[in-house]
Amino acid sequence: MDACLNICRAAFRRAHGLPEEAPLSFDPARAQAFCEWARRHRVQGLLFAGIPELAESLQTVAFGQTRFAAQATEVAGKLFTRLKTRLPNLTLVKGPALATHAWPEPGMRSFDDLDILCGKCSFAVMRTRLQTAGCALDVRDRRRARNLWHFGWGVPFRAENHLLVEVKSRFFPPHYPWPKHLTLTQDRLFTELTLDGAEVRTPTPALHLLLCSLHAAWHGWERMAWLVDIGGLLVRQPGVYQEAQALTRRHPFARRALDTSCGMAIHFFGLNASLADAPPVPAPILAQVTDLLNGTARPLRSRQLRALHESLMTCREIITYRLRRALIPGDGDFRWIALSPALRWLYWPLRPLRIIWRSATRT
Repeated sequence: MDACLNICRAAFRRAHGLPEEAPLSFDPARAQAFCEWARRHRVQGLLFAGIPELAESLQTVAFGQTRFAAQATEVAGKLFTRLKTRLPNLTLVKGPALATHAWPEPGMRSFDDLDILCGKCSFAVMRTRLQTAGCALDVRDRRRARNLWHFGWGVPFRAENHLLVEVKSRFFPPHYPWPKHLTLTQDRLFTELTLDGAEVRTPTPALHLLLCSLHAAWHGWERMAWLVDIGGLLVRQPGVYQEAQALTRRHPFARRALDTSCGMAIHFFGLNASLADAPPVPAPILAQVTDLLNGTARPLRSRQLRALHESLMTCREIITYRLRRALIPGDGDFRWIALSPALRWLYWPLRPLRIIWRSATRT
């Protein structure tokens, strides 16, 4: 295993109070390379806390990250205090909530924005109430923003200190295979968490584990921080894998993505396999991800990513995935032509025509 992966493994085990497997072999001459790798994979805070030898090189970045996390947590608390009775099923996903569930010190986790979910309501209501709470729409073309919201995509806003807040009505993009029975209206899937003195609704650790597993699969497991989140949940939340497993009933892709992500966390961090009694990670996928994390392979492109997704699906899921991806309008369509609400139904016939035209042009 590459030296960077060994360093990250040792830092993870130290941060979570796990026994050290062997004396750490650290080459000071490679400190800069380790820091660059940590920045690319968003694990500066983990390495700063777990590897004292790197402390000087990562101190500025780690302290800045901790400060940003504290500011973002404060903003999240303010938003929920102002909005939780004004938007339906308001929920904070990942960000500071996941940091609390999965990390020994929440400030160690790196994130760039806040992901907020709320039940489907009109775009005008959602935008007005967010503006009242101090968030400004971060899309110049309001028609494009309306279409993003209507078709189930995220809409970006800017809160105080220019913090990006992405508001969505669903856990994943509309074409991504997410279990339909897991919705924002099921209170059993969510818990209350106190962030900066404010009560915030957030997914339970089990739902967070499933979300993290499918999110990592969506991006081809190319960033180590996503596996650190998964490993942290397995270590800090006893029985979380079994609870997450129960959420994947009658949904083979979600089950396989969960098993694969948890299996990778166990492999890379040397965890006890009993934390997640999942089948072994398929050897081709494990080799591919190891090369990505080592930096010896390029990130997967769109076709390669889709092939990876489909390798975890049944035939029926593949057909549904391809149809939904081909037919559901997306941001490319809205940038191409921003239709008014009265005409947005035209996106359904226009999207296949646009895809055919683009393919013909490329050919």
